[in-house]
Amino acid sequence: VRIQKLVIGGSLGIQAAGALILTLRFWPDYGLGTALKWGLFHAISGFCNAGFDIFGNNDSVMSFNRDPVVMITLMVLVVVAGLGFLVWEEVVRVKKFKNFSVYTKLVLLTSLVLILGGAVLIGLLEWNNPATLGAMSTGDKLLNGVFQSITVRTAGFAAVDQAGLTDAGKAVSILLMLVGGSSGSTAGGIKTVTMIVLLLFLWSRIRSRSCVTVFKHTIPERQVLDAVTIFSIMIVLSLFGGIFISATSPVSFTDALYEAISALAT
Repeated sequence: VRIQKLVIGGSLGIQAAGALILTLRFWPDYGLGTALKWGLFHAISGFCNAGFDIFGNNDSVMSFNRDPVVMITLMVLVVVAGLGFLVWEEVVRVKKFKNFSVYTKLVLLTSLVLILGGAVLIGLLEWNNPATLGAMSTGDKLLNGVFQSITVRTAGFAAVDQAGLTDAGKAVSILLMLVGGSSGSTAGGIKTVTMIVLLLFLWSRIRSRSCVTVFKHTIPERQVLDAVTIFSIMIVLSLFGGIFISATSPVSFTDALYEAISALAT
């Protein structure tokens, strides 16, 4: 019951705060009625990692990709919801990082690494690409690099033209989509801890060790095998989906794989 209260109260509170910020931002330019409608809809869409918009301009949130208030609000909504409700509960209850469970530590650290690492890679690969970040100021490039790293992994808002990404930029986005968010959250993907358990397993095998350990705890073999199984199934489905789309549609394999993983990762 305590966790359910936290989930319901926290969800409603965070979405209400996001809706208020967005409404206040849209109000001067679009009037109170439109601002309320847009603020509420996009706060819920961001929190639920849905990625839908009702701006009516057919380019997702590209019209606001130089607006830090809109972009940062959506990013916070996406990230907080993507951490998972069990992580919320432990952060609120325990408060100190050193006392968190192994799972919560892995979720927080992996999420941070994915956000920052994805932003750096996308920034480097798209910095001079005129179809995405190339025409922006330095500040806007940094903002949109972080936004792309966050939204492509779990939400689906597009602040830059996804078709205009370089092949390397699409590859990074594909990897981020494949990972997704965390278990027990509104996000998709194979999940952050599944990925990190898989990487820890590979690192253990490289060092010829039979068990997987992290933060002085051993991860049960069954959970390791679950991670390997989930990842293998996703890779097989992604490849076959990409091949099928590419063979039956006038698109390249990279674009077909992007679409297949985008669908699977929900």
